[in-house]
Amino acid sequence: MSSVEVYIVVEGQTEQTFVRDILSPHTECKGIYLYPALIGKPGHKGGNVRFDRVRNDISHFLKQRKDTYVSTMIDYSKIDPKWPGMSEVSRKIRSGSSLTAIQKAGILEAATSAEIVKLFAGYNAKSRFIPYIEMHEFEALLFSDADILAEKIGINVSQIREILEEYNSPEEINDDPAKAPAKQLEALKSGYRKVANGKTISEAIGIQPIRSQCAHFNNWLTKLEHLQGIANGET
Repeated sequence: MSSVEVYIVVEGQTEQTFVRDILSPHTECKGIYLYPALIGKPGHKGGNVRFDRVRNDISHFLKQRKDTYVSTMIDYSKIDPKWPGMSEVSRKIRSGSSLTAIQKAGILEAATSAEIVKLFAGYNAKSRFIPYIEMHEFEALLFSDADILAEKIGINVSQIREILEEYNSPEEINDDPAKAPAKQLEALKSGYRKVANGKTISEAIGIQPIRSQCAHFNNWLTKLEHLQGIANGET
C-alpha cells in the first residue's frame, strides 16, 4: 500500500496541535500522513489570515515535491475580506440570502481552489490542492459532544446545550464577534485556553463523533481519506 503525505497549512497553534496529535493518528492507520505547517514565518499567531500569506505557503509545498498533497485549515471568521470568494459571500448575504455554513465554505473553497490552480497550473494543483475552511472556527468542533465539553471546562452541560439549541449544528455557530464558538466558551469559563483545552477536549470527544456532527469537517476528512485509493490507482 502506497503512503500519502499531506501538508496542511494551518492558522494557528490550536489547529497545528489538533492535526498533529488528534487527526494525524486517525489517518496514519490508513497510510495517510498529515503534516501541519503554521502560516508564514516562525512565531506566527492566529488571526490576520490574508490570502497572500497562505498562498506563499501553498506554493512552497506544491513546488517542493510533486507526489504530495496540500490542504488548509483556516477559520472562516478570521479570513481577510479580500480572500477569494469572500466578496461573493458578502454580496449574497447583503442581498438577503441565508447561506448555510456549508454553502459559505463551498463558495470560498471553490474560489480558493480556482485561484491556486490558475497560479500554479504547472504543479497539478487541481488534483493536489484540497482547501478546507473551518466553519466558523476550530472551537465549533468542540461542541460535537456537549457532555464532554462541559465536563472538560467545568461547567453545567445545560449551558452548552442552550447554545446548541440556537443552531442546526456546531458548524453553524457563527462569526458574530460576540457569538463565535471560542468567545462563547471564554464567556462561560474564564481561563479557557484555546490550545491546551482544544487538544484535551477534541481528544476526549474523538474524530468519529466530531465528523458525525460536523458535515463540512467530515467532507474534508473524507476527501483526505480517499487520497489513499487514488495513490493506489483505485477509482
